Amino acid sequence: MTASACYNMDMSGIVEIEDAIEKLPGPQVDELAVWLEALRVRRATPAPVDGWLQRARGAACPGETTGKVMALTRDEG
Repeated sequence: MTASACYNMDMSGIVEIEDAIEKLPGPQVDELAVWLEALRVRRATPAPVDGWLQRARGAACPGETTGKVMALTRDEG
């Protein structure tokens, strides 16, 4: 059963969330802590495409067109 099914509350603010966490049994607090840490890491890690774009920035050769680049990626050029 999910947490949302067990705790159907309106959590409009941090105080309500903190109060709800205080009522959780220890194992569920541990599970929540693991989930929160994973969320923090996901939010701090740029999406893979963002990293690729950062590395690709400035790599294009003057005069090259998107069509030529796409042909190379398709092994047509």
